Amino acid sequence: MSDEDWALLHRQETTTIGLMKILSDMYGKPFANNKVHLMKKLFNLKMKEYAFVIQHINGFNTIINQLSSVKIDFDEEVRALILMTSLPNS
Repeated sequence: MSDEDWALLHRQETTTIGLMKILSDMYGKPFANNKVHLMKKLFNLKMKEYAFVIQHINGFNTIINQLSSVKIDFDEEVRALILMTSLPNS
């Protein structure tokens, strides 16, 4: 491999590593805005009258899993209480 080819390969590799690091820094860390958005989404979740309970629980679990991925976890009792408050009075 010539010196020019080696230099080009090294420059491409360095650029790729740099790009991956920048993208990882931007999207790999749990941002406060994302946490706030997910918390609002969880606490504003309300099941509509006559909706299917299983769909509501699936949506609830999706938000809980998203919060867990940004290192916000609730114990079982708190999850149950939040779920119960999201149900209609009926």
